[in-house]
Parts: sequence; C-alpha cells; structure tokens
Amino acid sequence: MNARAIALRAQGRNADAIAAFRAAIAAYPDVAALRQNLAQILYESGDVPAAIAEHEGVLAAEPADITSHLALYEFYQITGERERALEHQRRALERKRLFSNVAPHESRRLLVLCAPGDWQANIPVDFLFDRETTTVHKLYVLDAQRLMGEEIPAHDVVWNTIAESPEARPYLALADLIARASRRPFLNAAERVLATGRLTLGATLANTNARVAPIAEIARDRLAAGALPFAFPIIARPLGSHAGHGLECIADAVECAAYTERAPSATYFVSPFVDYRSTDGYYRKYRVVFVDGEAYPVHLAISPNWMIHYYNAPMAEHQWMRDEEARFLANIASVFDGDRARALDEIARAVGLEYFGIDCTLDADGRVFVFEADPAMLVHTSDPIERYPYKHEYIPRIYRAVERMIDRRKAADM
Repeated sequence: MNARAIALRAQGRNADAIAAFRAAIAAYPDVAALRQNLAQILYESGDVPAAIAEHEGVLAAEPADITSHLALYEFYQITGERERALEHQRRALERKRLFSNVAPHESRRLLVLCAPGDWQANIPVDFLFDRETTTVHKLYVLDAQRLMGEEIPAHDVVWNTIAESPEARPYLALADLIARASRRPFLNAAERVLATGRLTLGATLANTNARVAPIAEIARDRLAAGALPFAFPIIARPLGSHAGHGLECIADAVECAAYTERAPSATYFVSPFVDYRSTDGYYRKYRVVFVDGEAYPVHLAISPNWMIHYYNAPMAEHQWMRDEEARFLANIASVFDGDRARALDEIARAVGLEYFGIDCTLDADGRVFVFEADPAMLVHTSDPIERYPYKHEYIPRIYRAVERMIDRRKAADM
C-alpha cells in the first residue's frame, strides 16, 4: 500500500496518493514511515497544519523519532512558531548530531559544520548540492568534549556553515578547533565569519569603495528615551533579529518609547535611515553571492516600500519588475559595472570568506550601499518556473560554482 501511494505521488496524483496513504495508515497504524510519507505529500500540497498533525501523531507513539522531530523543526518555522521548532531540533540533537547523505554517484565528500538554531543559523547548503554526486556529512558542533569523541566520516573538504550571531560565537570557536585539527581543506574560517557582523561590517569594508551605514548597539531604556547617537529618522531592530522582524523606521523621539513596546528587547541595533529610492520612486535591493571571490547575482527585489524583502516585494504582480530582475541575473554587469564592479571585488577580498552573500543597493551617488553581509543568505530555485523561468536558468550557475570550489580544494589536497 505504501508503494502504491508513492507511485501515485510520483505521477502527480496527490489527492489519490493522500487517500492511499490514509488507507495504509488505517490498516497499519503503528508504522511511522506511513505517517511521515503522508506528512511530506500534505506539505507539498500546501497543507502544513495537516503535515504537522501527522508528525505529532508519530511522536505521540514514539517520542524519540528523529525524523519527525527534524520535520517539525522545519514546519514550525514555516508557521512562525520558532520556539516550538527549536525544541524539536533540540530533542533530535540529543540523540544524533551527525546526519549523512551519501551520493550514489559520488564525486566529492563534504563535512559540513553546523550550529543549532533556526534557518538563519547556518548556510542552507541543502539547496546548493546535487545529492546524486555530492556526499554531505552534516555535523552539529555542540560542545568540545562530545565533538572530540565524534567519529568523523571520511571527507575531502570541511565547510564551516555557521553564520555570525551572538549565539553562534561558541559554536564558531568549536568550528575553529576542527579547522586547526583537520588535515583537510577548510572553507569559511570562523574569524572571517565574525567580520560580517553588523557591528564589525563597517570596519571590514572601510577600505573599499562600498558604503555601509554607521550602526550602534544601545539599551532599551536609552532607545525609549530617544537618547541616540544619530539624528532622526533612524532605523531600529532588536538585537539578533533577522528577515526584517522588528525592523522599523522611527521619525522622532516621541515614537521611540512606543517602538520599544511593540518590539521588546534588552538591546537594539540603530542606524541613520538612508533614503535609497531610485529615480523612478521605487526601492531596489540586490542580493549577490560570492563563491571563491567571484560575484553571482541571486535576486533583485523592487518595491514602493523602503523595507524590502523578496517575500514582501510585489515581484509576482508586475512583469516589468521580473523583466528587470531577469536582466540582472543574466548579466550582473548590467547593474554593477565600472567602479561598482570594482567595489564588489573589493568586498570579496575584504570579507575574505570563500562563500558569503550581501544584500545591497545603489545610493544616490551610484555607489554600492551594503545593507548586510552574511554567509547564510538563501540561494534556491524554489520559485515557480512558470513565473520565474530565468531563475531556473541562472541560479544553477551558483551550484556549479560551489562544486568547482570544492573540487579545486580537493584536487589541491591530493
């Protein structure tokens, strides 16, 4: 019955596959794999709450099931329940810290070092590799004692995928221990990851042609009182937040106290607000990823609002926006030419990581204005191919560049 349901799913007959899985579960209620397979197809069909219910059903019968804990770590982040997601990750990592996917046609073997945390904690490498040719051993570096006792599988290259954050620093130190002890090539040294932090990025890029807004970390009482090192308007975000959560533009001191009530935190990052509108009145945010020093375009988000994220930009609604993004992905020099291209080269050298990304724009003077640098920026081809065919054409260049980066390190070490 399981095989029949899987076959129906492979044929694209999701409704029939769901019915077949439910019939199989009725006959064999104790087989966890049936519920987990059903949960996956429910997720693919867009019914995340139903997928969650199936995995919760598995855990009700078998609280230690790692597969369902890891699935709920993913699904609860989709539903915005971060703390529940992290609890499921914690329970999975109590039982297992090394997760391996062995490629059937193996060309390269990679040891990936990770920290516990949400989606922003590590480079999302699952999107970057062809699982047919790349073996990935994903190791969560939880503490030094357990790390030294871990049996590490054979690998060609070690990749530290841990991103910068206050919570990540002890895990970056553990990754550095592995780097020192490893006899294999190592990507993304911990000290260079730290150079991408919000408070350190300005100094990191100080001798480049790129611009970074000044930033300060201040306590809640100071922000509430409007005691700021910058003139208004400012932008503020809670310390440790990502993806625009709690990010607001504050016009004057009166608004500061109300903001700290809406977005409570012990400390905040604050910067002067820079109006980066283009001459047509729209804001543009470019994502660029660097692989071994070479810049690749990832996406362009265009919006009438200053706080742009790709998920809230109206790209799906406007063909002209997608046409402009397609031109950018086809040729990065259509935007970053001359001094701007040189600025990207300078950014790559100054940051010094083998793999990282930036979100940036062009300011009123045409200079590259960097909002953020981060190894863990998302690169994927999950957008519908019917609406975004150019992404499926150009983004795979990044996947191939990552493979070449690893293969070069492997060949040099032989």
